[in-house]
Amino acid sequence: MTIELVSNAAEIRQAAEIAEASHRRLRGNLSWLPPHTIEEFTARIEWMVREGSVYALYDAKVINAFLGWFRLDNFRNLGAGALTPDWCSGVRDGLDVTKSITPLVRKLLDDLCSDSLGVHAIGLPAASTELLEEFSLLGWGRIVLDAARPATELLDELPPTSDAVNKKGGSLIVRPAKGSDASALALLDTSLAAHIAAAPVLMPDTHGSSVEEWEEWLGRSDTLTFAAEISGTIIGFIKAAPPQFDVSWFVHGASTLAICGLWVNPDFRGINAGSNLLGALVRAGIEKNFILVSVDCETHNPEARAFWLSRFRPVSWSLERRF
Repeated sequence: MTIELVSNAAEIRQAAEIAEASHRRLRGNLSWLPPHTIEEFTARIEWMVREGSVYALYDAKVINAFLGWFRLDNFRNLGAGALTPDWCSGVRDGLDVTKSITPLVRKLLDDLCSDSLGVHAIGLPAASTELLEEFSLLGWGRIVLDAARPATELLDELPPTSDAVNKKGGSLIVRPAKGSDASALALLDTSLAAHIAAAPVLMPDTHGSSVEEWEEWLGRSDTLTFAAEISGTIIGFIKAAPPQFDVSWFVHGASTLAICGLWVNPDFRGINAGSNLLGALVRAGIEKNFILVSVDCETHNPEARAFWLSRFRPVSWSLERRF
């Protein structure tokens, strides 16, 4: 067995075949995920060969396993690090995962330490249970969950719009957010950022969107945002848009709506405000012909993780190791 950098078209194709087989297993569990072809995997791994590094474990000329990464100048506000996307690693079917991936991990860590990169993150498909276990045993911890659900299936399980009354009185109203809500939404976003910066999440240097950023967001034609209010005061919001670069590629598709923020003032919890916001968003998404809804969240945010896992199905997990 030898470890070498993937470089030519034939080697890239072999790596793409391993990744595509992993994706087929994932879609075997989640048939509603958008399909991705071998050509799409090939194009992405070609990009990684150009812009980063792709290692492979070879048995003669056959690739048994591969692992790619590229540098990020500021990873999650921690400084320079490296990222392996959820489409750029894998082990050939039928092979021992530990024996196949561990040599590549040693090579990865040697190179990252030589380059003074102090953190590495890897995304893995939810169906790749052996790889998830192996990276966990090697010192990586889960940090982000990407999940999804068909919009109509999700809506069927959500409660109807609630007429819940806050303990201080006043009915809960969920409505589309408008430009004049930007200041109130920015204030709530500051509270969300403080929550993410505090224990147990502890993400450093976290900031919410400014009033100007909210105004720009609310003025876009490709976003959906809903506000929850009681007695004229906005107490929560939810927002979504087509999937961005930091959302698992496995959910990317023209008919996917990706949730990228949900927050309810803790003083107004317990009246199903979050579920009502989600229901309003999903209904609006269906009206705009979105058929899949996705979300990503910090796994070490227990309230968010419990909320999303009770409604969505895991698509991929991201793990991190600092050294």
